[in-house]
Amino acid sequence: MKFPISLALLVSLSGGLTLDAWADENGDRGAPGVAPIDSTPLGQSYGRWAEEWWQWGLGAPAATNPILDVTGENCAQRQVDDVWFLAGAFSTDPVTRSCTIPKRKSLFFPLVATFYGAFLNDPDRSEEFVRSQARCTSATAFDVWIDGRRVEHPERYFTGRKGSRSPFFNVQLPPDNVFGADETVIPELLLSPSAEQGYYLFIGPLKSGEHLIHWTALGCGFSQDITYQLTVE
Repeated sequence: MKFPISLALLVSLSGGLTLDAWADENGDRGAPGVAPIDSTPLGQSYGRWAEEWWQWGLGAPAATNPILDVTGENCAQRQVDDVWFLAGAFSTDPVTRSCTIPKRKSLFFPLVATFYGAFLNDPDRSEEFVRSQARCTSATAFDVWIDGRRVEHPERYFTGRKGSRSPFFNVQLPPDNVFGADETVIPELLLSPSAEQGYYLFIGPLKSGEHLIHWTALGCGFSQDITYQLTVE
């Protein structure tokens, strides 16, 4: 049985950022604190961070899933290590979330992205097929503001290009998952192999205090309008 998953996600956030060195070195003053797409922030490529983001987002139970959350009350769910993931939304309705995050946490999140996960018993689990199902090639409009500073050319932060593409990966779903599926639908609740493609931002730690990011995007057959009101401890 085949269960394709194609999810377009978008997020906003905001912050007084501390990664302007990246911008200076790459002539990218219009993208405040954003790591270049061909860099390896904290030792990993954008593609690797995208892999971890999907495992984080789809691995959370529906009852406390940050993607389904419309207030920000679940933004701390399953957050670990030095990178804090921000969620998008499955709906096209505007979403505003308020979150408190620890200091010295970098941020990673999708602007708009697609995902495909294969069943263990799917007849075609080849790399060519799975990647073809996860393609996101129709992103047409982005508008990202970080504490009043606009991120120029967000379309450059694309994981579909060589060097930034994620490897194949697995996603283990919980029993109470966002798809409402059990083992009779998804064997062992495991999606393998999985692939993603999309537009993401990796941002360095925000300064202590209040931050605001507003984001709109249109692409991959989806639109979003998301605001993050962040308090950094």
